[in-house]
Amino acid sequence: MLNVREILTLQFGNYSNYIGTHWWNIQESGFTYDCDTETSEICHDVLYRQGINDNRQITFTPRLLLLDLEGSLKHLPQEGELYGSSLKRSGDLARTKFDHQESVKKLREDLAWKSSDVEMIVEPESVKNEFQLDLDNEEANIYEKDYNLAQNVDSWTDFAYARYHPRTVHVIKQYNHNKETETFDTYSSGVQLWKDGQFEEEFCDRIRQYVEECDFLQGFQTICDAFNGFAGLAGQCLEHLNDEYGKANVVIPVYSPRNTLYENADLFMSDSLRVVNSVLLFHRLAEQASVFIPLSIQDRVWRQLGAVRQLPHLDFIQDNLYQTSAILASYLDTITLRYRLKNAISISTVAGFCADLNNYGRKLAAAGLAIPFPMNCNEDLIDCLDKFEGPLFTQLTPNCHISTNYVVQSVCIRGIPIQRLKREPHQAKQQMRMPAYRCQSVSEMFQLYLQCINHASLSHVTSVKSALSTRVPYPIEIFDKRLNTSGFINTITKRLLEEKIQSVPCLAIAQSSSEIGDMLESLHKEAKRVKISKLCRFKTAGLEDDDYVEALEGLLLFKDNYEDNFEL
Repeated sequence: MLNVREILTLQFGNYSNYIGTHWWNIQESGFTYDCDTETSEICHDVLYRQGINDNRQITFTPRLLLLDLEGSLKHLPQEGELYGSSLKRSGDLARTKFDHQESVKKLREDLAWKSSDVEMIVEPESVKNEFQLDLDNEEANIYEKDYNLAQNVDSWTDFAYARYHPRTVHVIKQYNHNKETETFDTYSSGVQLWKDGQFEEEFCDRIRQYVEECDFLQGFQTICDAFNGFAGLAGQCLEHLNDEYGKANVVIPVYSPRNTLYENADLFMSDSLRVVNSVLLFHRLAEQASVFIPLSIQDRVWRQLGAVRQLPHLDFIQDNLYQTSAILASYLDTITLRYRLKNAISISTVAGFCADLNNYGRKLAAAGLAIPFPMNCNEDLIDCLDKFEGPLFTQLTPNCHISTNYVVQSVCIRGIPIQRLKREPHQAKQQMRMPAYRCQSVSEMFQLYLQCINHASLSHVTSVKSALSTRVPYPIEIFDKRLNTSGFINTITKRLLEEKIQSVPCLAIAQSSSEIGDMLESLHKEAKRVKISKLCRFKTAGLEDDDYVEALEGLLLFKDNYEDNFEL
């Protein structure tokens, strides 16, 4: 019997939930329900849990805790849609709107005699978009429609395909979600909220319930907004996880592509708030995380957002939360495959992944992604790599550039069929003369390639047959028309409009290098310019000047781990 090594995932913040929603959608679109279909290499039980709802139906939901602000859920009930009062039964959906209208009408009649004394305020009912309505309709085929979600998504709940357990969603009532301004604005506000005894007790109790369901818990994954109060909540939660469970944790701080202003702050002050929040979070993660990998679609995020990264074969709206979060979710789904496989070896765990990257206290790593992996539809991998020019991937960690020397890295390549590795000997011709022709697997060939292009470096390569699923509601409109339905490049003809990309090959990489020290130095430089005493909202939330000085000093000490006197 397979011993499942479970992981608990936590999501802190609105943009983190955009990314997380795509991530769970990607996983569920890859589920196989046909017994005749080849068994997946991915063990979904690592991130999912099985349960039974009130109708005695078996459920399979993410082992997940997510937090967002009041007003961010729209139509989604906080307890989810599989259990309790929100459980959808046959015929219920057609009656929902009618029942709501009847209830309002009856209440108006009951209060009519007091109309002069009582003001009745009816909160408008949240309306589901077409995609969500079709999910509720068993007869609808969501794969035949174009929902234009890039223009119609107003919240991460609008494109959520996965369904959640009642303990998954946690709403912060003290702050209201606002698309235009950050209301939950400072790291210190998050710390202050956590220290509210009721919040900490309730949230930690949910963690405990999930952990107690696990037989072989291997660790935690945390995605958190790095630029607002959710960073403070995540930092406090990590301390709790370490104190109570002592398991490995991978943390993904993320930055929104929108230069959102903070409440009662101009652009300059908003930039300063983002810098201070980043310093306080990074200082905390250096102490509490096993590894943390910042993600952003921009090349700079400290003060003023920089240019958007150019990913070959992708064309997306630069500040669109729905599209950009899909790209970052694709990275997460791919890089985490190493410890989500059924046949994973002992070092292919969260702890093993972290141990490869965090030698000498180098807990901060950089991310890179190639989506799709640029390979022609009629090409073998050996020829593709032999003629490859330029970088293999696009950097996704802001304010960071990693060269090809003295690097420790974990790589995952997916979606390259073994039949496309190389030709059979009687057809190989020039391939026979290449050293890579001796390779018998995709991972072995990539290992050799990385040895050739990366001087004095260490690489762990995982290869997976399953490509990245891009079925609805993934934003396939971002892909180049030259890609075929399997995500490979067709140099002769363009894909027809009605031909939808079902999956794409993908490469994700996490790297540790001395050059990450430059990233920390740039953050420290920007943070030193900030007069913390002028940002009163931090002090109001409990941050003392000495605490900020300590964080700056801690950032410099952390940077020292990346000096070249440490050997790889």
